[in-house]
Amino acid sequence: MSNNSRMHNIEIRRLQADDVEDFRSIRLSSLKKAPEMFGTIYCDEAKKPVQAFLGRLIDAVAFGAYVDDKIVGLMVLKQENGIKDAHKSYLSGVFVEPELRNRGIANSLLDKVIEYAAEHVEQIMLTVVEGNNAAICLYKKYGFVPYGVEPRAMKTEQGYLNEVLMALVLH
Repeated sequence: MSNNSRMHNIEIRRLQADDVEDFRSIRLSSLKKAPEMFGTIYCDEAKKPVQAFLGRLIDAVAFGAYVDDKIVGLMVLKQENGIKDAHKSYLSGVFVEPELRNRGIANSLLDKVIEYAAEHVEQIMLTVVEGNNAAICLYKKYGFVPYGVEPRAMKTEQGYLNEVLMALVLH
């Protein structure tokens, strides 16, 4: 399913501790350019020390999309660790720089996430803001199924946003 043919110089890789500055950079970019899509806000995240971002990298599996050695996309997968819920993981932090959308980057990232998850968990869960049809269509294309809507999941200055709950059962 990979769509690298439309962009030859794209590289998808798992972010390591050495990539913490890239992780911080793309995370802050996502909050600045798509604030309505995330539960945290730019000014709060920007104040956090690099160590906070390093902690997130250590606690989860993050995949970055690079074009010409610059990070332009992100997906973060966090596996639950309880005895009864370690079979599932949560996809979050999904973002591709607006000027590079519709070039297969999100597809390439999701390919890697699913490939990794298939070896470690049985299912991937996610939430997506209701009305974000591009994201919902992408997830459905990969087999994610909506199983509910959380009303008023986020409160913004413009009002409340609902979130669509989706799951992909891998095995």
